[in-house]
Amino acid sequence: MAASNTIRYFLFAFNFLCWIAGLGMFAIGIWLRVDPALSPVVTLELGWFYTAVYVIIIVGVVTIAIGFLGCCGAMRESPALLKIYVCLLALMFILEVIAGILGWVWRNELDQWVRNSFSRTFNGRYIDDFSDSFQDAVVYFQRRMDCCGLNTPEDWENWQEVDSCPCPIDRYVNQYDWTEKCQEDRNDYTLSVYKSCWDNISLWLKNHIIVIGIIGFAVGAVQLAGIVAGVIFTLRLKKTAVVV
Repeated sequence: MAASNTIRYFLFAFNFLCWIAGLGMFAIGIWLRVDPALSPVVTLELGWFYTAVYVIIIVGVVTIAIGFLGCCGAMRESPALLKIYVCLLALMFILEVIAGILGWVWRNELDQWVRNSFSRTFNGRYIDDFSDSFQDAVVYFQRRMDCCGLNTPEDWENWQEVDSCPCPIDRYVNQYDWTEKCQEDRNDYTLSVYKSCWDNISLWLKNHIIVIGIIGFAVGAVQLAGIVAGVIFTLRLKKTAVVV
């Protein structure tokens, strides 16, 4: 009896956290979809961005459903709800493993695919040739990410102008300036602010690949524990029902 209660409370706590995580993913997905600061950029033949956003929203909804089923199934001791919960969680776990493997195997192709999507967007044009709202959105990203241009600084016709790739004084308070020192630094292409935004994203991912892997492994291990706990608790409930 004590073991069953322990498993039940573990399932409840685990799935409550899943429910919270699902809400967070759903909220982030909705924010990315409706944020007016993003729309000028992603609508220009970058439909894959919104596809990724929809995937985040769907995963969030599924995670919310899994958390709800797990909590209710554990507290009500319902084998039917727990079976659905275990199946959904197992399916999500398998899909995550497949996605992780494919992402690792095709990581170089993914990088080139993103760069090609930017190239198709520009199609020989400069950022300067697009609307003011698009240019403002790009500058906003550049300031937040300390970068210049989406694919390369040469995405701007005159990338050394202050309005294109301003130098940071203190990016944490969003202060930028155009000084003699800043102009001299523009000859140093090793500086982060003079690399493209996608280069900086790729560099960040490479520098944190171990941390990302550990987090992914930890999430997978916790999900696997949730699956095992769900199966064990369901079997215990069936055994108890047979005895009664």
